[in-house]
Amino acid sequence: MAYLLDTPVVSCVLQARRENELARAATIVGCAIADDVRAELAADPARGPVFQRWLPASHVEVLSIVVGSATDAVLTRLQTAMVTTRGRAARASIAIAASNPELVLVSMDRNAMWIALRELSTPGERLLALPVFLRRLVDAVAFSADAADDVMKQSQHVVPAWWADWRATR
Repeated sequence: MAYLLDTPVVSCVLQARRENELARAATIVGCAIADDVRAELAADPARGPVFQRWLPASHVEVLSIVVGSATDAVLTRLQTAMVTTRGRAARASIAIAASNPELVLVSMDRNAMWIALRELSTPGERLLALPVFLRRLVDAVAFSADAADDVMKQSQHVVPAWWADWRATR
């Protein structure tokens, strides 16, 4: 299983200045992003330059959607109701994960997660929230617990009830 990271996940890692740890983690556990996520992060005025310097050596694979492929058909169906291009990167990630049962989508975008819950139909765990992903990286000795704390702080999301007890053991 490899982790397919949505834009906000990578963005929080960049905001926490823990991109080198994510690069190291990607050598231990498979990590990928959709090409649309790459484009969205590269275009970000605040984090884009750092992201563009970091990505080539990061060991994070960039997955493209081939026009006319089954994944492209899923993406087209997911975009049918879209009025703007906002959310395209998340939908591209969902389409890629829906087409590849070896990928676990990691997101923290509420709308994307609801769509993914509906679309990821193959057996097995297919969707993780950021805190669970960070815990898995730390447990795999691929990411430091301090880095996980920093990324969670940057996410500004609710820390799970289990976080403090888990961190007390790390």
